[in-house]
Amino acid sequence: MTGTLYLEVDRSNGAILSYSNEQLKSSTSDFVEATEAELNYLNLLEDNVFPAGMVATLSDLQTYRAKVKAIAQGEAKVAQLKAKLAQTTLQQAQARAAVKAARASMDAFMAKAASDRGLTVPALESALAAFKARTESRTEDPVYKNGKTRSETAKMLQRMHRDSKRGRSK
Repeated sequence: MTGTLYLEVDRSNGAILSYSNEQLKSSTSDFVEATEAELNYLNLLEDNVFPAGMVATLSDLQTYRAKVKAIAQGEAKVAQLKAKLAQTTLQQAQARAAVKAARASMDAFMAKAASDRGLTVPALESALAAFKARTESRTEDPVYKNGKTRSETAKMLQRMHRDSKRGRSK
């Protein structure tokens, strides 16, 4: 069976009465276009799900179409997520390669710097950490007894000196 199918739907109760390859005219029925898969679904409903004598309705067809549409949308969403996962996996692999390259470059730099100074890499790292600790402790502004930092106290002394020069010249 190929081509377009038309389901004859009773206007009074929505029952599907028959199907045809042609769209016929009737005063008591409407003809709804359907696919072969939709017809097979409705036949299976009548044969295997509904009690004997019960027929499929237009509402059964609409429910089936809604389910098929939801499945198609779900499959499209899955395809989008798979593409996004592939892209993210690629980005992650690129980032890992960049980290590995940076680590190799850093290791080579540290090995050369250590050999230039006649040290081992751990000894050089230890010396660098000690240097960093010394310089950081020097750059912190200590707080004096007056509650001001070194830079605040220096500014205050400069102002006092400037003000005292102005006072003498007047």
